[in-house]
Amino acid sequence: MKKIYLTALLIIGFIVSTNAQQFYWTTNWEISKGVGDTGDFIESVNFRGISFDGRYFINENVTVGGFVSWNALYDKLKNLPPIEFEDDGLVGHVSGTQVHYLNVFPILANMHYFFDADGKIKPYAGIGLGGVYVEQRNDIGFRSFNSDSFGFAAQPEIGVFIPFNSYSGTGINLAVRYLYGSSAGELKSLSMLNFAIGFGFMR
Repeated sequence: MKKIYLTALLIIGFIVSTNAQQFYWTTNWEISKGVGDTGDFIESVNFRGISFDGRYFINENVTVGGFVSWNALYDKLKNLPPIEFEDDGLVGHVSGTQVHYLNVFPILANMHYFFDADGKIKPYAGIGLGGVYVEQRNDIGFRSFNSDSFGFAAQPEIGVFIPFNSYSGTGINLAVRYLYGSSAGELKSLSMLNFAIGFGFMR
């Protein structure tokens, strides 16, 4: 994982060095809700997430950049069917209250379009493409079932930047994102809705 994040930072640094005339950076708190198979595994809304987004204007309305985030999802579920497991050649079943965990780390290149680049309030829409690393754990009593994967990821997004005043490049960033990750290994495909609120800085 350290090598992946180092590569992402080097790419962002290269973009900074080649286009430093106008940019948009955000740091956000993320609220996450799984949908589809992900929603079946973790039903609750989760409030443990953070994201960083750096974008650079290639013209008045269009940006390219990079995105990284971490979302930690957790849920405690009862009355689920028993889970079959194999240990030293013996097959058994275990049942009881299940505690589910997901750690989600997407690393994406993105492109956005700002609909009113000269307006005070700046709505935008875009998409990110790249990879997502997922750690999944299911605890039942004293047993723990773990798996992880790295697969393709796509993330469409709509949002808005609201400066604090007419003369400020700093303001509030609000966004809604849908993160899709392809199935890999033992894990099914990932589907998440994320609501982001944070600070943006535009120059």
